[in-house]
Amino acid sequence: MAELHIASCVARIRPEAMDAAVVQIESTIGCEISARDAIGKAVIVIEGASTGALLDQMDEIRKIPGVLNVEMVYQHAEEESVMKELLP
Repeated sequence: MAELHIASCVARIRPEAMDAAVVQIESTIGCEISARDAIGKAVIVIEGASTGALLDQMDEIRKIPGVLNVEMVYQHAEEESVMKELLP
């Protein structure tokens, strides 16, 4: 069965590059900014089919101009069928 992997990451982004970086991060498939502040921290939620897919998405985020660092804080994996039952 297919799994759904969800990770929470914290990114450090140059404050002057935050707006442009957020647009690029949110255009990355499976990525969403859930919080950000004015000094350059952003919380990113990433969804993917595997741990490797999550790490690949993090690598893509690291390539965005102004992104200084991205660290995974939490990861959860669940059978996709179970997630569909839990979430409408």
